[in-house]
Amino acid sequence: MPKKTKRKATVIKSIPFNRLWIFSSIVIIFAAIILISGTVSRQSTQIVKATPISQYQHPLIPSVMSPNIKPILSSTSYILVDSLTNEIILSHNPTTRIYPASITKLATALTSLNIYPLDEAVSIGSTYSEGKVMKLETGENITIKSLVTALLVYSANDAAYNLAKHHQDGTVGFIKEMNMIAAKYKLTNTHFTNFDGIHSSDHYSTVSDLAQLGRLAIKNPIIKDTVKNKTFTVTDISGKIVHDLISTNELLGVVPEIEGLKTGWTPEAGGCFIGLVNINGHYLISVVAQSADRFADTVTLINWAKQNVIWKPYTP
Repeated sequence: MPKKTKRKATVIKSIPFNRLWIFSSIVIIFAAIILISGTVSRQSTQIVKATPISQYQHPLIPSVMSPNIKPILSSTSYILVDSLTNEIILSHNPTTRIYPASITKLATALTSLNIYPLDEAVSIGSTYSEGKVMKLETGENITIKSLVTALLVYSANDAAYNLAKHHQDGTVGFIKEMNMIAAKYKLTNTHFTNFDGIHSSDHYSTVSDLAQLGRLAIKNPIIKDTVKNKTFTVTDISGKIVHDLISTNELLGVVPEIEGLKTGWTPEAGGCFIGLVNINGHYLISVVAQSADRFADTVTLINWAKQNVIWKPYTP
C-alpha cells in the first residue's frame, strides 16, 4: 500500500472577530465625525452670511406736521392708519360702535380664502335676492375665486351667501369662522351675525377694528390685487354664463391715490368706506363710517394727509 504524502496545511492568520469589530467601529466613528464636521462647517458658513441685526432698517414713521389742523368730515367716526407701522395718524370716535354694512364682506372674503381651495366649484342651489346681487343662476357651477372676486368688486350679496352656504356646517358654521378670525386678531369690538352686512343690531364693529381688518386683508395678494379693478368679468366653470362686474368703489381711476378697498351702505349704517391709500409709496388705511358722503370724506382725508403727513426715520 503506497505511503500517503502529508500536505502541510496553509495557515491563514486571521484577525480575531472582536478586534475586527473594534477596528470597523473606529472607521465608522471617524467617518461620522468627518461628516458631522462638514455639516457644522457649512452651517457655520450660513450663519456668518446671515444679515446682522444691526443692518435691520426700521420702517419710516409717519409724522403729522400740524397736529392741531383737523379735516372737516360728515362722518361721525373715522380713522387714518399707517399700514406698515400701524401708527394712528388721525382719528375721531375710533372705538364707537358702528354698523359695518358691506365692509363685512372683507371678513367674508378672508374666511373663504382661509378655508376653501380657490379652484373649488360651488354649485348654486337656489337664488338669493336680498340686497345687491350678481344674479347667480340655479344650477350654475362657479369657482370660489370667482365668487370672492364678485364679493370684493361688485359687493354681490348672493356671492357672499353661496360662499357661506358652502361651509360644511352651513351659514352658521361660516359665520362662526368669521367671528373666530375677529377674535384671533383681537378685533374685540366686532361681532358678525351674517355674511353680507345686512343690518342687525348685534352685527357691529368700530372704525378702529375695521382699519385692522383692512390691514389684514391687504396682506392677502388675491384681495389686494382684486380690489384694484374697476371692472371684472367672471364666468361659470363652463364659460357659458357670464357676469360683468363694475366696482362699487367710485374713487377707483378717479383719485390716483386710491387702490381699493371696500364700500358699504345701509340706511342704519349710513355710508361707510374702507380705503387703501397710496401716498408716494406709503400705504394708509382710511375708514369712514356714518357718513353723508363716504367718498367725499375719504378724499378730504387723503388731501389732508398729503398736506400734513411726512415720513421720518425711526429714532429709538
